[in-house]
Amino acid sequence: MAITAASIETNGWVLRLTVTGALGSFASYALDPGTTPRLTLTSSHPGFIKSGGQAVAGSMARSLIATKPLRLPVNPASPTTAVIDETDLGGGSIRVRIALSEHVYATDTGLSLAVLAGWRTGETAVSGIGVTNSSTVAAPIPIMRWALVPYGTATGSFTLALMVVSHHPLGFEPVAGVKFTATDGTTVKTIWTTQLSTDTSVGDNLRCYTASIDPATATALTAGLLRCDAEVYPWLGAMRSTDTAGTRSMTSARSDGFAVDAAAPFIIGHDPAGTRYNNAFAFVDPVNGTVTAAAGMIQTTLAGAKAVAAASRPKDINTAIQAGYLANRTLAAANGQAAQTRSVDGLQIVLAAGTHAGSGSTAVTTGIATPEIPVRIQGDPADSNPRANVIIQTGTTAPSRISRVAWANLSVEQGTNTLCAAGYNFADNVTFRGKTGLETNTVSPFSAAAAAGQWCTALTRSKWWRTGAQIAAGNQRVGIVRACEIGRTINGALFAAKNRLIALAEDGFSTAFPLFGAWGAPTIAGQVEDIIIAFNDARALPSRVWTTTTLPAATAGTPNPSLRRQVFIGNVVERIGNDPAPFYGIGEDASVTMSYNIIEGNTFVGDRSNTFYSDPLPTSVAETNTQANQAFVNRVANNAFDWLPTKHDDFADPTTAALRGTSNGYRPQMIEAWSMLYGVGHEANVDTRRTGTNLFQLEYSGLRTVTGYAGAVAPTYVDDRSILGPMGAGATGGGNYRPQAGSPLAGRGVRSNGDVDGDGTIRRVPFSVGAYQALAVDLVPAGARSAQRAGASVVEPRLVPVSARSAQRAGASVVEPRLVPVSARSAQRAGASIVEPRLVPGSARSATRAGVPLLGWMVTIVPVAARQAMRAGTPLLGWAGGLSPLPGRSAMRAAAPALVWAGGLAPVATRHRHAAMATALEPMVFPASSRVVAGGGSARVDWGAVLGPAPARSLQRADVVYLGLAIRLVPAAAGQPMRSGVPAVAIDTVLSLLPANGRSALGAAAPLLFAGTDSIPNAVLIIGSDPRIVFPNRN
Repeated sequence: MAITAASIETNGWVLRLTVTGALGSFASYALDPGTTPRLTLTSSHPGFIKSGGQAVAGSMARSLIATKPLRLPVNPASPTTAVIDETDLGGGSIRVRIALSEHVYATDTGLSLAVLAGWRTGETAVSGIGVTNSSTVAAPIPIMRWALVPYGTATGSFTLALMVVSHHPLGFEPVAGVKFTATDGTTVKTIWTTQLSTDTSVGDNLRCYTASIDPATATALTAGLLRCDAEVYPWLGAMRSTDTAGTRSMTSARSDGFAVDAAAPFIIGHDPAGTRYNNAFAFVDPVNGTVTAAAGMIQTTLAGAKAVAAASRPKDINTAIQAGYLANRTLAAANGQAAQTRSVDGLQIVLAAGTHAGSGSTAVTTGIATPEIPVRIQGDPADSNPRANVIIQTGTTAPSRISRVAWANLSVEQGTNTLCAAGYNFADNVTFRGKTGLETNTVSPFSAAAAAGQWCTALTRSKWWRTGAQIAAGNQRVGIVRACEIGRTINGALFAAKNRLIALAEDGFSTAFPLFGAWGAPTIAGQVEDIIIAFNDARALPSRVWTTTTLPAATAGTPNPSLRRQVFIGNVVERIGNDPAPFYGIGEDASVTMSYNIIEGNTFVGDRSNTFYSDPLPTSVAETNTQANQAFVNRVANNAFDWLPTKHDDFADPTTAALRGTSNGYRPQMIEAWSMLYGVGHEANVDTRRTGTNLFQLEYSGLRTVTGYAGAVAPTYVDDRSILGPMGAGATGGGNYRPQAGSPLAGRGVRSNGDVDGDGTIRRVPFSVGAYQALAVDLVPAGARSAQRAGASVVEPRLVPVSARSAQRAGASVVEPRLVPVSARSAQRAGASIVEPRLVPGSARSATRAGVPLLGWMVTIVPVAARQAMRAGTPLLGWAGGLSPLPGRSAMRAAAPALVWAGGLAPVATRHRHAAMATALEPMVFPASSRVVAGGGSARVDWGAVLGPAPARSLQRADVVYLGLAIRLVPAAAGQPMRSGVPAVAIDTVLSLLPANGRSALGAAAPLLFAGTDSIPNAVLIIGSDPRIVFPNRN
């Protein structure tokens, strides 16, 4: 028996094998995909890799696992009997169709199959079987959205932030790199980034790709609008750019920033002298001001505007705008944009504390313009709390005739009138609520329809509640909603991140609303593609969380209306109440082609998530026999589900049966979405199935996935306040969905599009799936006297030196180990013997008992002539240390020295630690009171205390009480040199271990030892005075 032919079918996920032998059954196959895969397909695909701080052309090698033989489509006469899809070809050969763990793309090359013995009854092991690639499926492209609101202004450096999600992340990195550019139409500034960083622009610490652009360096950019673009380089697939033409055209820069297409530039106003956009102010005084506009109301500074006599200040917003008209300011032509008269671009209208009646009754003269930068209407920054104390109540107002408004630091009380008819409205740090007695009113504060192909509304750091109005009702279109508190439906948001649902009990309403609504009647792809809904808190949800929108089939070029490149990632969703609706229903009661979507890293608690159904709603007998949904290249990974059902050919559809007038509701043609049914692109999910019946299951659930039913798998959250928790139907929501120790969610994920969880806790491989990481766990039982049990070491970090300098400066102390460069012939000198120095801390006492002789380190240095540490398993350089009093008892337990270090130096050729889903470098040991402080200042505590040595003298100074380490997190370069010109391990971040007195024994610039850890840009590890030693949580 042997495999005589192998090929990939056109759908990209079915492996077709021709085998000598007789027909069998499901029992004939033992593929064992979850433990020891017996059929492994390897392939290579063009993509990009990191090199020198950039992304360069490369390739991604993949290993795809054969998971399960396919069954035949359902037979309505025996619908519960699954029949294996084998075909007798005659001549002693059969053909079998087997599902793969991921799609093979048309552009994959070098396909080779390796099989282990017993994959099919009687089969032997074979490797190097050539596989024909007949896939017609295109490789995915990165999904991206700008994460900041465009058309702001900057006088100096400014930040660009791009959210990127991919189908093939490597470790915790979505892509290999992003190249940002900024241009004035002539000069171009370029910044590369190859790692995620934290954007603190709106205070939510969003992890995305960022760059700081300094327009003044080298050849300075000219004042005016700047066009900013991004090129995204995935590990697998083609580069994707926001500049599809590749020309960086400035022709339509005044509107390109509003484009719904993800492949659109980010536009910002550059004003280095503060004279183009930032030198016009008006101060509105609703008590003492006048409605007679005058040019003198406009001053070049806020102080000047406040210095205008009270009776001469504008009384309302429209009067201030009319004053801007009368000032007759001309915006000079710049950066490809024509001059504009009567410009109020960047005019800042500052509102005094108090209540303001709408925009006012002053009619603004036609001809006023804001072609580039919005008018900014804001609460007085001198007020202690302008968001609470500056209130605008909507009412009957005259036209303001400006097209762009940025609202900031105030409150809007909504009534039966709109607030503003401007075409584009941005709100930052604004509270929207209904007027007293009008909380159920459904009139939106913004009424203008978006221009064709554009969005027109953005909210950041704002609160929308206690009003019946939805966000973007009618023809309003939402570009960005970020870091907001929301009590009503957000319709058609292109990018929604870090938002919190306001529960009905908090909001004071009883009517349930879905959180993320659909874009009504889309006509172009950008309106419903590259949608990113990320890291939102939707606890205490009484309704759906997500309503998807499809693009018409003719526009999308698909058999059915298209749902393509939509992302739901990192959200926590909790069901309360008795609404029977699922969290979402994709492909349910709808004809749809579902492709290139990503559902990743979410926690769904309390209800079902109806995912990628092939369940269109027929309207005729003919449709019951012809309709079929399609699904391909969808990533479903790292989620915690309470039920993940899916419906396909074997679902007895009651509508179908009724139309046919029989009991037969089966539709055997519903097989084109089977990639969902067979878990293709699924990995590391937990499906507890705590809700519903044991129906609508997947044929195969995906690699590293666990499923259960009726309590077989319990998620063991810290505090489940959903309807499936202890509170049941009386659930109030607001639970804590961090997994407890021992949860099936813990230690399951190996790759992700995000390197932190919903609380900012750093992920490490393997990590907990869902929105949150598992609780920290002590590696040693509490109260245990020994740091070891049964001879097992507690910590085995791997240390990576980044220079060839001696670890200690001669004469600095008694301790003098040396780290040797790669070019050395042996650990010390060419031909030198293995060195076993004993390192004794100067004037130190035992770390465990007073009076016990000096503490020592036994170190063995392995010669460099050995094979590479990461190749063939032999270390290049290494050492092992045992910590114990020199002549006496063990440091921690009699006769059993505690192993403190077991380290190896990784060679130059070592790959990035996340490559091939393996961790090459592991974290260090830290004092218990340490905490990591990121760039934004927020503390991240992720350590579990274990080892408690007695106070000891310093290793470096006799007058320091504790054995301590002053540790500094240093962002790594693209590669740290082990010798001149040779890059070492490409680690994300390095730790520098310094003596307890906080100073390096080598001097200010030379650290003692380095170790790889997870990336925390601009982070500092603060050392406390607690002498305990602790170890990082490994989940």
